[in-house]
Amino acid sequence: MLDKVETAKLLQRDWLILSAEFKIMAMTKINCDQTNGIQGLEWNEHIRLRSEMYIGKVGDGTDPEDGIYTLLKGLIECSISEFKQGVAKDLEIDFSGLTVSLREYGRGIPLESVVSRTSGLHVGMGAPEGFSTLNGYKVANAFAEKFLVNSYRNGERSWAQYSKGVLISHGIEEDEEQEPIGTWVLFNFDTELFPGS
Repeated sequence: MLDKVETAKLLQRDWLILSAEFKIMAMTKINCDQTNGIQGLEWNEHIRLRSEMYIGKVGDGTDPEDGIYTLLKGLIECSISEFKQGVAKDLEIDFSGLTVSLREYGRGIPLESVVSRTSGLHVGMGAPEGFSTLNGYKVANAFAEKFLVNSYRNGERSWAQYSKGVLISHGIEEDEEQEPIGTWVLFNFDTELFPGS
């Protein structure tokens, strides 16, 4: 039987070996064609291919549990968190066909964070429970034919435009219109994913 010191040394040695193996694995690029068809997906591809994991059943909009409503709830939750924190004053929601516009008069997304807050990894673990506040933007972005987000703060506007989760353009500029502080999102449902909607 090993004493505590010997056990600790063995555990430390095993940890170092395991850690080294992980580093080697991380530094080695795996060719997808040679690994039994295992394929890495971009964040938006995963959401689009595994929609049920993020929004439940896609549906056609006739059932209140259809994914189209889960997406809307997720976007609205982004604004509700501003109200819960006492910083939002108003929320405007407009629908026109498959286009949704949400204008929230809260703090706005930090200007330098608009792209990272609306795209990228770590987008949720399940639907609808896993559809958390920040993830509402990311999941909706991946399901949108067109996704435009504007954040207004301190006389500046930061914006990002996407199609199906792919960044098309973004920037930060002076807000010549002097819009009130907050966030404006324009979202067009992708008819490829929501054919009956």
